[in-house]
Amino acid sequence: MMFDVNPGQIDSLTSLQLVQLLGRLLHAEAQAADVPLGNINVPLQITIPDGGEDGRIVWKNGRDSTNYLPGRQNFFQCKASNFGRDGWKKECWTKSSRRRGTTRVLAPALKSISAVNGHYVGFTTEALTGQKIDDYAAAIEEGITEAGGDPNRLGSIKLYGSNEIAAWATSHPSVAIWLGEIAHRQTLGGFRTVEAWGQRGDFVDQPYADDGDNRYIIGTTRTRELNGSDNSTSAKAAWAKVLEHVTFPGQSVRISGASGLGKSRFVYESLRSSSSIVADIVSNSTIFADYRVVSNTLLPIAAQLADGHHDILLVVDECPREAAIELGQLAGAGPSRLRVITIDTDDRPLDKATLHLSVLPSDGDLIGAIIRSKNPDVTEATISRLRDVCGGYPKFAVLVAATWDLSTVAFETIDDIVNRVLRGSSVTGTEEIRALECLAMFDRLSIEGEGNPLDLVAKDFARMSGDEMYEHLSKAQDHDLVGRYRDQFAAQPRPIAEHLAHRRLKLVRPSLLEKFVLGAPDELVLSLLRRWRFMDASQLIRDAASAIADGHLSTPGAVLTARGSAILDALVHIIPDKVADRLHHLILPCSNQVLADAKEARRSIVEALSKLMFRSRSFNTAARLLMKLAAAETEEWANNATGLFKQLYQLQLSGTEVSPAERFAILDEGLDSEDEATVALCVDALGSVFTSHFSRFGATDEIGSGEPLKDWSPTTWDEVDEFHVEGLKRLLEIRKGRPELADRCETIITRATRRVLNTGIYRQHGEALVEIAKEKGGWPEAIESVGHWLYFDRKGAKAKRSRYIRDLYTRLFPEDPIDKAILFTKFWSADIRDPDAIYRESDNDFRYSERAAEALADEIAQNDEMTLEAIGRMMPLDLKTVGPFAERLSRRARQRKNVFDTALELVDEGGTGMRMLRGILRGIDLEDHSLADECLKKAVETLPVTVPLIDFYSALTIDDSRIDRVVAELQAGRIKPVECAYLSYGRGLDERSASSVSRLLDELVNHGSDGAWTALEIAMMYRHGQPLFPEFAAEIGKLLCNPALIAGNRDSNRDAHLFEDLTKQVRNAIGVDAELADGLAQQIERLAGSEEWEIFSTLSAPMRDLVSVLREDQPDVLWAHIIRFYDNATPIERDRLHRLIGPNSDRFEKSAHTEAGPLYGISKDRLFSWADGVPDHQAFLVEFFPTLTIGEDGSAWDPAFEELAARYGKAREFRAAVADRIRPKSWSGSIVPLLEVYLDPLASWSKHKIQALATWAKDQHRRLESRIEREAQHDREIGL
Repeated sequence: MMFDVNPGQIDSLTSLQLVQLLGRLLHAEAQAADVPLGNINVPLQITIPDGGEDGRIVWKNGRDSTNYLPGRQNFFQCKASNFGRDGWKKECWTKSSRRRGTTRVLAPALKSISAVNGHYVGFTTEALTGQKIDDYAAAIEEGITEAGGDPNRLGSIKLYGSNEIAAWATSHPSVAIWLGEIAHRQTLGGFRTVEAWGQRGDFVDQPYADDGDNRYIIGTTRTRELNGSDNSTSAKAAWAKVLEHVTFPGQSVRISGASGLGKSRFVYESLRSSSSIVADIVSNSTIFADYRVVSNTLLPIAAQLADGHHDILLVVDECPREAAIELGQLAGAGPSRLRVITIDTDDRPLDKATLHLSVLPSDGDLIGAIIRSKNPDVTEATISRLRDVCGGYPKFAVLVAATWDLSTVAFETIDDIVNRVLRGSSVTGTEEIRALECLAMFDRLSIEGEGNPLDLVAKDFARMSGDEMYEHLSKAQDHDLVGRYRDQFAAQPRPIAEHLAHRRLKLVRPSLLEKFVLGAPDELVLSLLRRWRFMDASQLIRDAASAIADGHLSTPGAVLTARGSAILDALVHIIPDKVADRLHHLILPCSNQVLADAKEARRSIVEALSKLMFRSRSFNTAARLLMKLAAAETEEWANNATGLFKQLYQLQLSGTEVSPAERFAILDEGLDSEDEATVALCVDALGSVFTSHFSRFGATDEIGSGEPLKDWSPTTWDEVDEFHVEGLKRLLEIRKGRPELADRCETIITRATRRVLNTGIYRQHGEALVEIAKEKGGWPEAIESVGHWLYFDRKGAKAKRSRYIRDLYTRLFPEDPIDKAILFTKFWSADIRDPDAIYRESDNDFRYSERAAEALADEIAQNDEMTLEAIGRMMPLDLKTVGPFAERLSRRARQRKNVFDTALELVDEGGTGMRMLRGILRGIDLEDHSLADECLKKAVETLPVTVPLIDFYSALTIDDSRIDRVVAELQAGRIKPVECAYLSYGRGLDERSASSVSRLLDELVNHGSDGAWTALEIAMMYRHGQPLFPEFAAEIGKLLCNPALIAGNRDSNRDAHLFEDLTKQVRNAIGVDAELADGLAQQIERLAGSEEWEIFSTLSAPMRDLVSVLREDQPDVLWAHIIRFYDNATPIERDRLHRLIGPNSDRFEKSAHTEAGPLYGISKDRLFSWADGVPDHQAFLVEFFPTLTIGEDGSAWDPAFEELAARYGKAREFRAAVADRIRPKSWSGSIVPLLEVYLDPLASWSKHKIQALATWAKDQHRRLESRIEREAQHDREIGL
């Protein structure tokens, strides 16, 4: 086996190496044995040799011992020689007392060992036989005795020779590898320790520079919150995340980023510079491998490490994604204790359980620090220039720092500097350089794929075969001038790549480039143009881009394709003016239908326009075409042409640098258009003028290599007011000139009112409101908006503004009673407030508008003609709170039937006016019951079936005859079951007898789940708060047993409350007899067997309470149902049953998981007679018995649970159930206290008379301590 250690490797160790070996073994043993490393009084210590002691490991609250650590207090004495019997004896004494004739004095180490009953372990390179071990141990005892000590006070005396140490090291592969490196000066099959990994030439040659830049992304991509914070961090914080993750077995970390960014150095330096016991242990348990070296053996060795339960952190550099996935699966499988860190350029995410860390180029001080480490006197100007060339890549900063005389850099051309980089990277051959230059022409180049891109580039540009180019690029990859991203090559860093691309492009014939663009695959052409994006300052690049535009985008048909439009969008970064001209001449003249049909091209054209409209030079063309595309919109997402066009008319973040005047000029062109869609779009865009929340789509301000453009932004309040005036002016003009758009304009104006009244144009806006209101004959929406300002904003405003706006409210307020009634009923009750009230938290006068409406009803009802006029005007309107007004109006009216008939005639098929008609009917019913019945009958006969009849019945006072009618309508399907609940609202059924209400409930249960739950809701509302009559309680009991309740539910919180509360009421009224218990127990079975998780989660809480009720009142009935269900249940059904009868997993109290479940209390005789002899049944009892009693003196097994264990502790299934029970499934805050309560109880079982249970308890105790330590450390790291 690769990791076997032979005694000969131990024999040859020096004294220092032997002590180092001891340290590694102790670290590895501590981790493998789950020795706790924190939350203990004396943490793990490995000390410097002192006073007869070369090392010690001491711990508390963990395992009593391990295979090589005889106890919790272990003291080691190292001897790298054949020490002999006398040597071990003398080692017990102080050096000054070893001379002949002196009194022997016990060594300080042995005194301290004896004081704690510790274990003394000799650790020697000598090969020891059994006889020698006994002889040397006896010599140590003699030495202790001669010095006045008592060897019996030691826990034990052990001696480990080369054979024992070799066996110990073999059990820890990371130690075996270290020994191999010490003995043979080479790796074991390509696997290395951290120290050996650190001997890489580039690590040794270049001192490590502190990396404080926030260039480490937790995740695969940078994300940014609204407050500006993102997921980037420093090297130190990133490693803390990694360390936290790999502390637990089975975890995987993926570190990705371009080659040359320092990913490997980051991991090595983080492992090397560990600063805690946990970090030391992780570092010492690390095995490193380069996938390129061990690709054939990596997975088998990883499987061996995982299957052997070795505590190893396996770090694999250059690890492809597929191998990383397999390693992660090996680490996470079963009892594996393997951890994995894989490093590569492939940034595609793995599974969700893997921690992803992405490394970015440095934009801070790291590059300068690297260069200064070898050149401390270098000038800042030189640093700045070289930083630009390095592109944020530490690898190239190292190359610059190590190989150059930097004194001349400030005077060299960029070509000179790039050539230095190439020479330093050993890329000097003509073909090698040409291959690299050709690669650099592209952002990325696929090795394989459609059109064989590498072969095509090699043939057309590099004048070599694809295989030859691949070979040259692979060599450059070794020096990080080429990055490998899955199946793609990329030249790097960007500044060098761009210079090489420019150098090669100068040598490419224009005709060759044109031919290439014509025939190359789309992605390859776009990759070429993406490289050019940041080279737009070069005339050569601009000329080449112009040639592509002229040669391939010369007709509308060529542009309006997926390929043509994508090329066009890419060219915006290089030749934006030419692209704008091309769009102006070719695409802008196209009809709306042509643009609508060009669906494949639309997205790229919109993206191009979003950048072009930012620039003042191309704004007009871009905005006009964007308007045209928006008028023929085919996309639904937010940043479509419509969204971008509307964005142009925001006050802030408009997406353009041009002034409002230029923008409004484009809008005016659209408003003057004869195209209705264009005009409507421009009207909607005017709504953006008054928005108060600003956002912009995408990085459209970044074009080419230039600095980001800046959105136009007002610099004075006058500019803000002028902007709003321009918008308001156009809205008013459109409203007058285009009546069909008047409503849309008015809606924008009223929505803007509250905001504009806080600006400098409040008077101008107010006068516009008054003028429109006069034309319309009243404008309730304007009054509402002005009222909002008075209520919410007046308090902080100046008196002059406040007086004007209060007077504006009066001027807008109608004089006609019916207009007033419309105002007070049109909105929700809290929307129209007392205009003299000011917002305060205690203000809750929500009935102001209702009282005002009722007072107006009294006034209007005095005039029959005005009453009918009010009905005629108000019925067609959407009046949200008209009910109280209509009720008062009909009660006060002299011609009630005429009032109802008039209103009934105005109800259309869509139900318009139903709110008012319902209020009128209710008012009639309160005054004339028989007339209300007559009106109801007429309404049922007259109205279309689309109108919900329940609106009428719920408006009436319900009597027996009306209940009978509702039942008949329910049977006929004219009323839906759920609608019947409305009858009970507002105590609508309280005056009816229980037998009358039961007639309705009996019919509802015939209408499925909706009917069953509605029946329960009515039962709850009926005479709510009063005790149930026995007969009605029995009726409800039958409802609670209805199987339809478990078939579906409507509202989780409401339905759970219904079931729970009604069960209690029935129990209090008539108790729970065997028949009712049988029906209710069947409901428990149905819920546990339900396939609908939503229903189960809704009803699990009331069903748990029901289990408690039945256990107390009818235990025999309940138990019979439980055991019958359990014996036939699937695993999923058993799990759901456990949630109903076990401790409440939704509670977060510390004692929740130790308490009894609601089923606990069934007689033991009944339980034991069922469980005896059936291990599966015995395990079931664990689910609901209480496990612990917890008091001031600590925790102990509950007596009932002790009895259960004494009876069934031999059963493996029982012990497995206990192991599962003692680990909480949910908690809040730290889990540590929930686990710690089981330590003492488990320790008490370590000497249980049932041996299997005792052995199990010891193992569980150790595992629990280990988890407690890990969780405690995690809590400390996150600040719990």
